[in-house]
Amino acid sequence: MATVGSQGDLFPFLAVGRELRQRGYRVTIGAHGIHRDAVAEAGLDFVLASGIAEPEDKAAFAARAFHPWRGPRFVVRDLAAADVASSYEALAPVCADADAIVTSTLAFAGQILGETRRIAWLSAALSPAVFLSAFDPPATGIDWLDRFLRASPRRGAWVRRLGETVTSPWTKAVRHFRQSLGLAPVSVWGDPFHRGQHARDGVLAMYSPLLGRPPPDSPAHTVVTGYCRYAPFADTLPADLRRFLDDGDAPLVFTLGSAAVHAGESFLRESMAAAAALGRRAVLLTGSPEMRARLPAVLPDGVVAVEYAPHGALFARAAAVVHHGGIGTTQEALRAGCPELVVPHGFDQPDNAARVVRLGVGDVLAASRYRADVAGGKLRALLMDEGVAARAQRAAAVIRVEDGARVAADVIEQAIARRLYH
Repeated sequence: MATVGSQGDLFPFLAVGRELRQRGYRVTIGAHGIHRDAVAEAGLDFVLASGIAEPEDKAAFAARAFHPWRGPRFVVRDLAAADVASSYEALAPVCADADAIVTSTLAFAGQILGETRRIAWLSAALSPAVFLSAFDPPATGIDWLDRFLRASPRRGAWVRRLGETVTSPWTKAVRHFRQSLGLAPVSVWGDPFHRGQHARDGVLAMYSPLLGRPPPDSPAHTVVTGYCRYAPFADTLPADLRRFLDDGDAPLVFTLGSAAVHAGESFLRESMAAAAALGRRAVLLTGSPEMRARLPAVLPDGVVAVEYAPHGALFARAAAVVHHGGIGTTQEALRAGCPELVVPHGFDQPDNAARVVRLGVGDVLAASRYRADVAGGKLRALLMDEGVAARAQRAAAVIRVEDGARVAADVIEQAIARRLYH
């Protein structure tokens, strides 16, 4: 399994990998070095599939990655595409005796190996926005533009063509590398960042159908698996945090995940102020010691800050969750059945936020407008709306019974069987 990205891009693979391991398979995760410990903790094999070093200045890196216009180009062109040769060199030996490879959107080397090796190749779409559908165009976060684009498939098709045209130069390094292997610059399916990422033997939409069904223009062999939940510490909260939760009313929980937090320096301070204005307790997930150091050494009464806590156990005790809209965090908040205020920073996050709003279980606030007064007003409205609470509980009842890892493992096994016997 080859994946490129943050924990949100890793955890679904760990969930499916553990399911396959229980069925007797040896599972290797090819990823960036920052994920080595998490893979080992899941009991799976790890191969370093990147030649890019971990950034020393995480804040500066996050600022580049989450820049509203230049961020996606930086991540695709300067990181994932530039890394294709190193990644291929690392993954090729692992694939020599593999039965299958599963690739994520930016795992360009894995896509080449899946295309050219005599193994089953499946791809993962970790959020609905990956399909760049004309019938269900990803939300941009600009309300008037999103309404305009969703008005007809013709407009959505125009967006898809524009997106493919604008981003095509970003994968130039991948095309050159393919040619060095004697391959055509792009596969028969198209550019690797768009339709070329979708695999020959199966496309796993590894998210809850609450967030979207396969659009008509998605690959015919797409399967929405349901939430592929990985919860390494499902019920294990730090002792100090558990005592805090036990000592009062359900708090507001604020998090920007494992990556966006470094791009939102003021987020934690504004969140504390919003909670204070509402007279609510708060849990801040800082994401790193560096971000915690930017807060006061002594926090106000009713506020606690921890670097990380298991989202499942924490969100289940929250009055509401304020988060960045990463697909994993979004689904974990849905599973908890509490209102969500989504503060998207980039990539698929505006689209995930729009889907939360369409479900009627939350609201959205642009990162550029995230201030205590605005966030507080939106949170007050969400907490007072009985309809939001009821819809959140109904959504939770649906997603809690999903077993995406099992469904995905079934599809992978079927693809392996077809490949072996044909």
